[in-house]
Amino acid sequence: MHYSPTDPDAKISVKPGKARHLNYSGQVSVDDAHHVITGACGSTSGSKDSAIFNKIMDQTLANFKENHLQPDEILADAGYSSGESLSYCQKRGINAYIPNFGQYKSHREGFVFNQAENRYECTKEGGNKAFLPFKKEAIDSKGYTKKVYRSSEKDCGKCPLREGCCGKVTKFKKLDDSIHKPLYDAMHEKLNRDKNYTRYLTKRRSSTVEPVLGTLSIIIR
Repeated sequence: MHYSPTDPDAKISVKPGKARHLNYSGQVSVDDAHHVITGACGSTSGSKDSAIFNKIMDQTLANFKENHLQPDEILADAGYSSGESLSYCQKRGINAYIPNFGQYKSHREGFVFNQAENRYECTKEGGNKAFLPFKKEAIDSKGYTKKVYRSSEKDCGKCPLREGCCGKVTKFKKLDDSIHKPLYDAMHEKLNRDKNYTRYLTKRRSSTVEPVLGTLSIIIR
């Protein structure tokens, strides 16, 4: 167990190839024209960057407003992706480019979503073409709120594809989506609309933030 009696708020941080340390995390926003830091905040190590997004954006937008400026685009890495972050940008009309986090799925193989009926529908050849209507909202083990869609045992219990689709014992199919999936879908479509521009933005973000962080590290040392 790692604990500092003089700094109990410090938390363990781990990076591949490096020893464990009690640290804090820092986030900065940087203007890409002049590499000026436009916002900065700290958090305990282990905190998700996405949980800090609203805080650093509030600070950044306030600093821009004070100087009579308006950001054209907001670029962030996938660590800042969350339904709350995307909702924040949508409500404020911010043109953001934030790659969706790793668990995001743009589609489900063998199923299509019927928006009008609010259900998934099986399209697997040789299957029973089951419907998976919306059942409830539930919080998963990681604390995310999901929409749960589930078929009936009547539809899937005797399906010839049941074992490969539902499992050896389960007789129904269940799929779940983030309650913010429409926002993730919109971001997915946006990032894939012009992949050359998206790649350009990725390089632009790295070449803007990384040099600033490197300079700060040198100064701190």
